[in-house]
Amino acid sequence: MSRHAPSSYELLRPAATPGRTEGAERALGVRFPPEFRALHLRHDGVCGADLNEFGEQPLLPPGEGDPWHRQANAVDFMPNGQAWLPLERIVGAHASSLSEYAGDESARYVPVTVSAVHTMVYGTYLDLDTGTLGTWADASEPEPLGVGLAEWLEDGADALVEARPTRILGMLLYSSPTGDGLGWLDPGPVYEQDGRRPFGS
Repeated sequence: MSRHAPSSYELLRPAATPGRTEGAERALGVRFPPEFRALHLRHDGVCGADLNEFGEQPLLPPGEGDPWHRQANAVDFMPNGQAWLPLERIVGAHASSLSEYAGDESARYVPVTVSAVHTMVYGTYLDLDTGTLGTWADASEPEPLGVGLAEWLEDGADALVEARPTRILGMLLYSSPTGDGLGWLDPGPVYEQDGRRPFGS
């Protein structure tokens, strides 16, 4: 990422400390599984899961090359086209949209990613009872995906190396319009018209 997608790479946050991870567990009243803890002990998500972190969005001119848009086009780079939530955002998202629609089950649903570009109105959660991922969105019921966190990440890594869509969600990795960020999208020529290119092509 540092060589081929520096805008995405620069958004990675430093590793979470074990103490911060345990603090998030206490706040949620849960125990994270080993793979989830390992993920955040590598990097604690990304900066910009809430695009307001980038400052006020420029309106005119809307050029993709300005700093705000460069970052916005680089933040949704997880294998579902969403942003990787840091621990502090996990606690906040859990207490708002996810708990509202998951009801009593929300205590066992831990947010993993959100769509930053679509203002955090939908995302992915980890079901701590089953160890599998699901999707959540405003005004809809949580929907299980039936795959584990490690399996999902490995699928994305394999798709990246092999320059193909993911098997789980069928999404293809594209470079951002300025060529320095990454994002997963449903395969289609419309994105290339916007200046995006399949990564590795």
